[in-house]
Amino acid sequence: MEWKDLRTFLFVIAILIVAWFFTGGHLRQSSKTGWFLNKQPLTNQNANKQTNNKSSQKTSSSSNQNVSSSSTRADFVILKTTGARETAPNEEYVEIRADKKNKNPIKITDWKLEGKGGLDIAIGKGASFVYAEAGSQPQEDVYLRSGEKAVIITGLSPIGTSFKINKCVGHFNQFHEFFPDLNTECPALRDENLPSNLDSDDKCFNYIKNIPACKTVISIPYKNSDLSSSCQDYVVQNANYKSCVEKHKGDEDFYSAEWRIYLGRNEELWKKSRETITLYDEKNNIIDSASY
Repeated sequence: MEWKDLRTFLFVIAILIVAWFFTGGHLRQSSKTGWFLNKQPLTNQNANKQTNNKSSQKTSSSSNQNVSSSSTRADFVILKTTGARETAPNEEYVEIRADKKNKNPIKITDWKLEGKGGLDIAIGKGASFVYAEAGSQPQEDVYLRSGEKAVIITGLSPIGTSFKINKCVGHFNQFHEFFPDLNTECPALRDENLPSNLDSDDKCFNYIKNIPACKTVISIPYKNSDLSSSCQDYVVQNANYKSCVEKHKGDEDFYSAEWRIYLGRNEELWKKSRETITLYDEKNNIIDSASY
């Protein structure tokens, strides 16, 4: 290349350098990107946004896992209009049943039942342990444990109180009328251990084995007056509700899974047809309703 050509070339290069410098030089955006787009660095705002999104997703996921692992099935009861069509107050009844999968006892005292007529009536207290003397029975709130039920009868209690059924209450059938019928499978006197002074008294044993379960013996019939006085005393003192309770109140199966609750009314409460009965808790929340 001749010197003249070289000088021309250098002059052109110098002009390009000056032009590049005055148009921004290395600070221009194109000098950073070129033709191939590299991944742009995040601004603080974008970086924070992505961080927050990830954090939110993580928290949401964690929250969902917590709900899934800690959530439990709610306890509940069902209202059944089993005997609501009956017209006699002492035979008219509905049932409240606690689900077998419930985890906790449910208090139904102060809950209310209401029919289409708008009259509502509250569920009161009852006696879980019924003493032989019908005078004053200790009252307490009624709780339904899993699988238990309450039979809510419109009328008056034959024994003066709402009560929980136990394995001895069949003795009450002899002197009172219950609807629905009470359990009559009381422990039989013949299955109890005889006192030592009667072990060899065959006549006494034969008499005892013929006493029906849940039979209260007030006195020995005249035709059996040949029984020994010890035998007669034993039968009268032990063939009754009080003795049955004293002997069996500690049994695991002493209580049945049923309450009898009486509303104390002397007239029909529910319509015979086209009725809707609603059960409310003490805060007026609807628990269940049933129609027929």
